[in-house]
Order: sequence, then structure tokens, then C-alpha cells
Amino acid sequence: MKMKLFYVIWKRMERYIHSSCAKKSGTPITATYGVEGNTIDMELLMPIDRSIASTDRFVFKNQIKIVNAVVACYKGHPMGLQEACNQLNQYIVEHKLQPITVGYNVTKKTDILNPENTEIDVYVGISPNVL
Repeated sequence: MKMKLFYVIWKRMERYIHSSCAKKSGTPITATYGVEGNTIDMELLMPIDRSIASTDRFVFKNQIKIVNAVVACYKGHPMGLQEACNQLNQYIVEHKLQPITVGYNVTKKTDILNPENTEIDVYVGISPNVL
């Protein structure tokens, strides 16, 4: 999806959460499944304080659990995040790890006035199997 469309969907999700009498209880988590040209296949996960009904557009997940993950803790301008992800992928390859999830981006801090103060953790689930 294009970034403008992502913002529209984000706002719709916030309105649906609010209309369901729920509140955000943490920072959003994103998972990117693919990028092709200016189109991004992405999932947006929004922590909320209570259960709400799923719709044809939004699915409520009672819990999200990733075990046995590697993590990259990135601090800097958001434009540099891709390089941190490349380094995380290189670590996975060098250590012959088997990823079983996409990267989940957990935004810990944003600063619109000073974007270089952004903090994002990227988690990738790794197979615990030893073959």
C-alpha cells in the first residue's frame, strides 16, 4: 500500500477502536511483508486496552507472541532503519539461523522535531529447531 493509503487505514483503525470504547495501550507495531515499487504489503498492529469485535477490515488478536527472536535496537533517523534491518539479516545469515517470521517493528520513541531521536526495535522470530 502507498504511505498515504497507510495513513488513511491507520486513521480508520483509530476511529474503529474509539467507537468500540477501547483505547490504545501502547505504540503501534508494523510488519512489512514485501515492497514492490511504491507499494508496500504491510500489517499494522495496534495494542488496545480491551477486546473488541473483528470486522471485515480489522481483526482483533487477543495476544501476539514471538518466541526465540533476534532483535535489532535502532536509534536514529527513520531513513536509516533499512540499513539496521540489512545488518540484522546479515547476522541471521552468518549465524545460519532460520527466520520464521517477518520483522516486527516496535516504535519506542518518535520525535517529529528531531527525527534522529527515533527508537525502533525490530524482532524476527527464529526457528528453535536444530537439525
